[in-house]
Amino acid sequence: MRQVKCVAHARAGLLGNPSDGYGGKAIALCIADFHAQVCIEPSDRLRLSRGLQPGRAFASIGAAIRDVGDSRYDEGVRLLRASMKRYFLAFPERAFQASASLESRFLMRYETDIPRQVGLAGSSAIVIAALRALNEWFGTDLSSQAMAQMAWSAEVEDLGFSAGPMDRIVQSEEGIVAMDLAEEGDFSSYWSLIGVELPPLFMAWDPNGGSPSSLAHDSLKKRWRSGDPIVLKAVSQFRDLVDEGLILLKKNNHDGFRDAMTRNFRLRQTIFHVGQIDLEMVSIALSLGAGVKLCGSGGAVIGIPFSESDFSLLERAYRDKGYEFIRPVLKLSDSHRKSESRNQ
Repeated sequence: MRQVKCVAHARAGLLGNPSDGYGGKAIALCIADFHAQVCIEPSDRLRLSRGLQPGRAFASIGAAIRDVGDSRYDEGVRLLRASMKRYFLAFPERAFQASASLESRFLMRYETDIPRQVGLAGSSAIVIAALRALNEWFGTDLSSQAMAQMAWSAEVEDLGFSAGPMDRIVQSEEGIVAMDLAEEGDFSSYWSLIGVELPPLFMAWDPNGGSPSSLAHDSLKKRWRSGDPIVLKAVSQFRDLVDEGLILLKKNNHDGFRDAMTRNFRLRQTIFHVGQIDLEMVSIALSLGAGVKLCGSGGAVIGIPFSESDFSLLERAYRDKGYEFIRPVLKLSDSHRKSESRNQ
């Protein structure tokens, strides 16, 4: 039986976020430790579900992509429906052809192990995985850039989320990615950081999760659009910080990059409310000499220890407070893998 399985991984911002949604710059990476998977296989009718649950059946592709934000559906199923809508808007001939063939009768199901609502881009991972699966199922040729744009449109325009381009760009491209997002809606100004040696990283997060990241961005988006001088100044400083970070990485100045990550967090505090849990996670790292910032909108931190021997101290400190802790593994892009193989 034909079956398609595609994945997209969690992401963490290294510098610049949250300015990516407000004309800023960012450096982010894909994390191999967590992913969302979308599977498509033949079925007697079109059906969308989470895991092995029965899911929801639809009479046609048209019915599945109508009113995709209907809150009666599981959030993950809404993400699948919005992904389908954007895919078939890009390839309308596929929807027409599929309606007259068995291709339109399939089971599309998602699974994810990305910790929920801690700023690791779990929602956009489901969308990117769904677009990859549809792309393979219908035999089309979506570029990474087009996929990122479609994912953003699905979440922001169709589902009403407040979000910047960063997550979708890095999840579609993979590896380590730098982005200049000065022009709103421009998904073309990014580049993979091939050959860059990252310092050793740690991640910690709240296993209880938090609130949806879009809630954190709603107020800031209004302030930015109204020309709030505090927000505009911070965005300009984030852009400068990313430029500095790129130079530091190029020079393998990991001490400088560690300091830049902490300055990113301090700058964020000038425009964003930071909750007690996030403050505690940051304080744990700083008390042990590490550089640290939030991975995304809150609920998880990423950082660089002062020395290799500090990893065990950091892990014990976080776990003693009830937080999860890992040393994240970079999810390499095809370009990164080819570069590594040439250098071996």
